[in-house]
Amino acid sequence: MKPIQLLILVLVAIFAGCATATPPELINARTAYHQASMGPAAKLTPAELHKAHEALVLAEQSFKENSDSYKTLDLAYVAQRKSELAGALGVMAADKARTAKADATFQKEQTEIVAQGKQDLSDAEQRAADAAADAVVAAAAEKARRDLSDSEKRTAAALAELAKLAAVKEEERGLVVTLSGSVLFQSAQSNLLSSAQVKLDQVVKALLAVRERNLIVEGHTDSQGSDSYNQDLSQRRADSVRNYLAQGGYPADRIQAHGMGESSPIADNASAEGRANNRRVEIVIERESQASNR
Repeated sequence: MKPIQLLILVLVAIFAGCATATPPELINARTAYHQASMGPAAKLTPAELHKAHEALVLAEQSFKENSDSYKTLDLAYVAQRKSELAGALGVMAADKARTAKADATFQKEQTEIVAQGKQDLSDAEQRAADAAADAVVAAAAEKARRDLSDSEKRTAAALAELAKLAAVKEEERGLVVTLSGSVLFQSAQSNLLSSAQVKLDQVVKALLAVRERNLIVEGHTDSQGSDSYNQDLSQRRADSVRNYLAQGGYPADRIQAHGMGESSPIADNASAEGRANNRRVEIVIERESQASNR
């Protein structure tokens, strides 16, 4: 389903029950589907995205029929997880496509090098060089495939695990793991909740599979409060998450913490739902090429 069609469905559900507050579980499900539909899943894993859409429709219908039903909360949770899984599978498919392209380019370059060498050798030398060159190319290609496969498996496993814990999406700057601020902190506080520590323990465990990557922890707030207050609060929250990741075993020299304040909203601050989406912490997992350039 196109994002505009989902928006119409959501608006219909909102206006049909305007006297009843939308539960956070349904808000999270809508946000997760929107993020998945805007990523590579729309093109690379449309079947999974369709399953997520069907699950969200069921949750919306349940909310419309009985807004206080526990069934609505359960269906919303299922819809959220299916959307997050669809998004993660889309990211994995995109990474796999890039890996295949890189392997093809490597093979082409090696073939051209061997071909040029053959032209410069005499018949006798050429036969010996052919055997040696072929062995070198085969060994190099096998090592490259093995290295790429190992890295691909670690990344895929980490993504699958993170998708169970939070929203994961691919951006130009890297893979972004989004954690709701309400899950991590009390209102206007920067100390981690005890329940948040349990969740972050799971996140650290998944991230350790890609510990050679650089991380950027970004704290975000809504627009309520002054700019300076929000900037300070977001920095303190980012620092809290960064320190916890480092204590969990992730290399401290590979983690940066940035307070973004209210400068990067992902929703309209005019509504409670929009403000809830804007209060968040994002963990950016930089790409391997970015990590090597540092």
